[in-house]
Amino acid sequence: MAVTPVTALPAGLLRDRPAYLYCFIGCIVTNMFSGNASHLGFPVGPDRLLFFAGVVLLLLDPEAMRAVRLRPRLVHVLAVLMVAIAVWSAFMVHTLTEQMGYYALLDRLIVPFAFLCCAPIVFRTRDRRDLLLKALVLVALYLGATAFFEMIGPKALVFPRYITDPSVGIHYGRARGPFVEAVADGLAMTQCGFAAAFAVVQLRGRWRWVAGLAAVLCGLGVLLTLTRSVWLGAIVGGVLVCISIRELRRFLPALVAAGVVGVFLAFALVPGLSNHTSDRLHDQLPVWDRQNTNAAAWRAASQHPLTGIGWMKFIQVGPEYVQQAATYPITNVNIEVHNVFLSRAAELGFPAAGVFVGVVLAGPGFALARGPRRSRSPDGDDSDMRGWWAVLLGGFCVWISAAMLTPLPYALPNLLLWLETGLVLSAYQTRSRPSPTGSVRHDRRHGDAQVAQPSRAAGTPVAAGR
Repeated sequence: MAVTPVTALPAGLLRDRPAYLYCFIGCIVTNMFSGNASHLGFPVGPDRLLFFAGVVLLLLDPEAMRAVRLRPRLVHVLAVLMVAIAVWSAFMVHTLTEQMGYYALLDRLIVPFAFLCCAPIVFRTRDRRDLLLKALVLVALYLGATAFFEMIGPKALVFPRYITDPSVGIHYGRARGPFVEAVADGLAMTQCGFAAAFAVVQLRGRWRWVAGLAAVLCGLGVLLTLTRSVWLGAIVGGVLVCISIRELRRFLPALVAAGVVGVFLAFALVPGLSNHTSDRLHDQLPVWDRQNTNAAAWRAASQHPLTGIGWMKFIQVGPEYVQQAATYPITNVNIEVHNVFLSRAAELGFPAAGVFVGVVLAGPGFALARGPRRSRSPDGDDSDMRGWWAVLLGGFCVWISAAMLTPLPYALPNLLLWLETGLVLSAYQTRSRPSPTGSVRHDRRHGDAQVAQPSRAAGTPVAAGR
């Protein structure tokens, strides 16, 4: 029976929005309050409950399991191995039942890797991905506006109120958002800001204006976080996105000029911003913190090369490995290693650190190396996949910048990186199955999706068109 290549699925499939889809999107949106749910009156973070509900509903949905099947890939094997090593280490050093060790497993490894696997199934159609994009635009708008109100005012518009409480969280006096931590706020704003910029060309109607406003506010908000690692990642990410997407190259000079003008306007119009920025650029204390903890982490890893000192044990035993350096003083030592890869080596050993590097290379690294034109969707409608590739590229640049300079414990930035990786590698990770409303298959040579629908009259397959 012949089939005809098409570029889109039937409208009935595109409007398919099951309950688990809203649970996963709700988990993403509420994840920015993760760790601070008690300040909102919740005994447990809503994102935890929504994630659990989403996974259960997805597994119980026979149509979802029938439509797309996950294909084991190297990234999945390495991710499972990484989680197993971390869980075993936490069990052996008794941090598995401690709050910090348990939630670190969830926020840094388990939930992000779960989104990598679930993304191609949950967001397998263009309609669902557009719904996700709208949610990210709203998150970007909220984070950007909150940063504006925090630093410029009126502070009465900041919500929730715990954000303005100096006794909650750290980095008070910088834009820190619902995370009450400036690095996490800057990371999330950058990642969602790239999504908002993509939404300007992807969405229609009023959503374009909302997305444009969100992107501008996030750009200002990133500056207001006064965080050097985020600034560096955002600038590099923006430039690489423009260079990598041919249609954007001609806009790069204008975007750079607009960015420079925007920064000067912010310095001129925001009281004290120029002085605060100068102070941050010349602040040596965080540099000494990183040098001390990174050197201590290397000593710990060298003394325990195979198993490390144990999952989330560095804060407790790290001071034992700190030594006075000749060129900088000992500062705060009861902090995490400010380099994710060194942290994995110190706490889990060099083999586990190698596995973690492998997961990053086989996940976002591989997705980006394939290029924007090889990003495919299980539903055959790939018209938005180049945009998601660009969002991943921008987000990965700021993530890797933060990973080299911070412990990166933040739930939402980790989740977004692996969610976007799962979207870009959707077709690579999955094998489409026939569904009652039509069969979807991919031509491996051309990457085209083909849909055959039963004829209403004689039961003969007919071509599905737009």
